[in-house]
Amino acid sequence: MPRLTFGQMQLDSETQILSTPRGSVRLARNDFLVMQAIMRRNGRLASVSEIAEEVWQYPRNEPEFSNVAVRRSIKKLRGFMELTVGSQCAIRCERDCGYHLVNRQVVMEDVA
Repeated sequence: MPRLTFGQMQLDSETQILSTPRGSVRLARNDFLVMQAIMRRNGRLASVSEIAEEVWQYPRNEPEFSNVAVRRSIKKLRGFMELTVGSQCAIRCERDCGYHLVNRQVVMEDVA
């Protein structure tokens, strides 16, 4: 699976680069793995523990560490996404459930 795509974003699994029409960034390993776990779901909800299990080999040994690490990565990813795709794509949080990607451009076209 060399590239994942969601809206205007592309994630290259070989180079760990997240690209958008307005720029690209090479993600740190854990940030890349978190983004990959979220993008693989293509907009479906992923709990923090599900993401942690994909990123770290033994997240249950230190659940608080892995939960905090997932949230930190998501915060960094949101910052980059805000700069490069603006409000078109975002990582959305459903309180006490998890995270998912939204593509507001598709939602706007569906309404029109």
